[in-house]
Amino acid sequence: MLEKILVFDTETTGFRSDDEVLTLAVVNGNGMTVVDGMYAPVRKTTWPDAEKINRISPAMVADCPPICTQQAELERLFNDPDTMLVGYNIEFDIRLLAQSGIRITNPNRHDVMLAFSEFRKVPDARRGGYRWWKLTECADYYRYDWGTTQAHGALADTLATLYCYQKMQQPIYEEQSLF
Repeated sequence: MLEKILVFDTETTGFRSDDEVLTLAVVNGNGMTVVDGMYAPVRKTTWPDAEKINRISPAMVADCPPICTQQAELERLFNDPDTMLVGYNIEFDIRLLAQSGIRITNPNRHDVMLAFSEFRKVPDARRGGYRWWKLTECADYYRYDWGTTQAHGALADTLATLYCYQKMQQPIYEEQSLF
């Protein structure tokens, strides 16, 4: 049995092979913040398309260290064999962390997006399999209250992912007819 659950999310300069992590948030299974960091990219100087979504400007991260300065600490955290890593489209975040110098080798992973897609079972003819739902759609399904936060912030998305993960772990009772 895995002793720890770490839920995490990143905000990045984009989604291509040269993009980098701007923010990383990690919470434990109880929702306590473990990491909530902002980082300067090493290669990118602007990211106008991503900035429209995540609201992180180059000026906001100009004086921050690159995430690779925390490589040893973050790799130790993520690669603990007693830890289950949970994320929404987790392989994207793992890839972007790798592109930023943080290697995650822990195979204990749970992707809430894929689990929710399997749960909803809406066919996706273009991709094959089932439709991939946005985190906001999953959160809406489970009636998540964003409070004063907004989607597309690493910590806000991490807490929403934890909530959805916990909802999906609860048993589902189907109403039984007595007749």
